[in-house]
Amino acid sequence: MSGQQSTRRRLLTSGSALLATGLAGCVDDELGKDDPLLGDPEPYVEVTLANDESGVRVDPPIAHLVEGGTVEWVAESGSHDTAAYHPETHGDQRRISEDGEPWEGSVSPSSPFDREFHHEGVYDYACRSHEERGMVGTILVGLPAPEEQPGLEAPSDEYPADASDELERYNERVREFLVEGHG
Repeated sequence: MSGQQSTRRRLLTSGSALLATGLAGCVDDELGKDDPLLGDPEPYVEVTLANDESGVRVDPPIAHLVEGGTVEWVAESGSHDTAAYHPETHGDQRRISEDGEPWEGSVSPSSPFDREFHHEGVYDYACRSHEERGMVGTILVGLPAPEEQPGLEAPSDEYPADASDELERYNERVREFLVEGHG
């Protein structure tokens, strides 16, 4: 990693820490206590993409961010991409926040890809080259109202079965968390 990327990462992490501290007081200590991926929004989450003898992997499959937080996708092995489920970038269905902008980027072991998320919401994405094997993920920003999230709707029939199954599993967890948070 270049010095410039490392400095940028530290700046993003440090700058968002103040925001995270403010939000932490707003989220009930009990909310998400049974789910290690939800309940404690972070200013920065690194998501590892891998394709090896054990299969494809997105780790963590759900990233919970504060508004203005950053996800950085890194490749442990293989070449990957990340694309929002949005008619402009991938698929026939908008599965990101109404206020959110779609994205797409390439990821390799020597070239990570990062994206800031400025609007509360649920954002689903895929590694297009491994989607048929279920390489998808979900990003939750803040604590949005669940009924207003396109990403919590049933996946399109056009998506590969493994991708749809994974999206349903992740979004069930996110939906339960958001309903609890707004209940």
